[in-house]
Amino acid sequence: MASGNGAAKLRRHKSTPPSKPLPHSLPALAALIAQPEKSWPCDSVVGHLLDRPFVPAYRAPEQQDKMVIARRIAAGVALLAERLQRLARAYPHWRRFDPVAYFDLHPQQAAALLRIETLGATLDVTIYADMLSPAFRRAERFWARDFCPAYLAAGQADAFDVYFWQRVLPAMQRRLHDARQEITLAGELLFSQGDLTFLSVSAAQDERASHLHRIPDDEAQINLYHALPTLTLRRSYDILEMMGGAERGYEQGNKRYSQGAM
Repeated sequence: MASGNGAAKLRRHKSTPPSKPLPHSLPALAALIAQPEKSWPCDSVVGHLLDRPFVPAYRAPEQQDKMVIARRIAAGVALLAERLQRLARAYPHWRRFDPVAYFDLHPQQAAALLRIETLGATLDVTIYADMLSPAFRRAERFWARDFCPAYLAAGQADAFDVYFWQRVLPAMQRRLHDARQEITLAGELLFSQGDLTFLSVSAAQDERASHLHRIPDDEAQINLYHALPTLTLRRSYDILEMMGGAERGYEQGNKRYSQGAM
């Protein structure tokens, strides 16, 4: 029974990796900025998928005191981490698992924040929680709408070249700095609170490693890249084990009920 249900859910979650990287996280965005000639066309995840506001639990103000914003981001990330952690218990109870409903997201937001993949009987769930940061979303949108077109135009004429180096690049660097600061503050709050659920599903190191090959072979750039924060979350599950655990729970519950009735 468990293997049959698990196989059905495996088929429903099978996905195809994107043909090129998307800036779902701060490390991913930094890697794309490091090789802009390989990023065109620059697709904005924020511009295409996050045109609707998050539910209040995930929403941080655009303009407020830095610590107020960081606390709101941290609270949203903590909630996502908690839901990711208890997915193993919740998953078997869904006839057809709906990540949009489970994580309380709009469909477009789920496409931006979630990556769900299967390999055999393994379910991998990644949450790109950097998207909760308003500063990160501003940086990602600027990269797609301003940085990439200006970079491609630079070199075609002196005026475009000057515009890129003197206006656009410094503006991109400022936005990256703001995003890095905001994400760092939120992460420090979660660490200082000893949020064990967040710590158990944090995938910062893995997320940086997945984009490292796009960073130029320059020691200074690589060191800066390794210091980038990210709130990315990830966990892997054995689907058959989840389904089997649920069935054992049902059997134990029925047994206790039968004993009580006697």
